[in-house]
Amino acid sequence: MHSNLAAFKIFRRSATAAIFSNRGLEFIDIKHLSNDPAKATESLNRFVAWTLESFRPELSALGTDEEDKKPRTAMLTGVVESLLRGQGIPIWKVADKDLLDSFATPALTQKHELREIARSLWPQVGQEQLPALDAALIGLYVQTERLLSDH
Repeated sequence: MHSNLAAFKIFRRSATAAIFSNRGLEFIDIKHLSNDPAKATESLNRFVAWTLESFRPELSALGTDEEDKKPRTAMLTGVVESLLRGQGIPIWKVADKDLLDSFATPALTQKHELREIARSLWPQVGQEQLPALDAALIGLYVQTERLLSDH
């Protein structure tokens, strides 16, 4: 069975996406966003719509940071969530704390430690696409949780 998962992580000035096909990372991308909120929203809409149209995921994962209350990031994350819900795609929300807790024992304390793990998992990712590894880690987390909950 062919199953796609689209994972997204939104930052103040960029959006990242990772696509998993079955259990493997198939595609990652990063979209830099304008400082103008209207232009950023329009670019984000196109980016997410293209991703959904190109890969037709059955499930999505959306990174959230509960401690980070930045209004722009929250607004842009809300845009992605609305687009996913509008397409009828189920959403798993993954907090940064969940990622830090799950990728090492004892739990990690810094996001840069997560990125080091991501680099070791996917060394083929170029320097210019490193921020997209955040979305890939979110996708891997959801894939692992799904696999473990199935058995």
